[in-house]
Amino acid sequence: MLQRIQTLFLLLAAAAMLLASVTPLAFFVYNGDKVVFEAMGIYLNDVLNDSTWGLFAVSMSSSILSLITVFLYKQRMLQIRLSIFNVVLIVGFYLYFGFVFYKLFPVETLVFQKVGVGIIMPVIALILTVLAIRKIGADEALIRSLHRLRK
Repeated sequence: MLQRIQTLFLLLAAAAMLLASVTPLAFFVYNGDKVVFEAMGIYLNDVLNDSTWGLFAVSMSSSILSLITVFLYKQRMLQIRLSIFNVVLIVGFYLYFGFVFYKLFPVETLVFQKVGVGIIMPVIALILTVLAIRKIGADEALIRSLHRLRK
């Protein structure tokens, strides 16, 4: 289990999504006020303005799914399916982020300051999950080729 490279990829993807759920996603200025966008909420001048618990739930679900997938090493096809679902969750994280962002603030009066670490982590998790899918698929192909040799 731990000697496979895809296990490392999946563990790092889980850590990246966990980091995305606890660190700030972006920093903005809205009508002269400081806005911090986090997975748990949008803070206007360090006061919770809007709750974005759904974003936190998606990121934590993705992190937990990566950890569960690590322990299904004997069922490679299920690992691949769960990893593909995890990719969909990560893309859904960005779609939900964009939806909440454009729903709550008019873009004309919003001034971008800097990107937080949390918005970059899902991209890293996405890349690591795709690499894990490829390695799991290679393991499955190797096992199937060995079964053909035995027959």
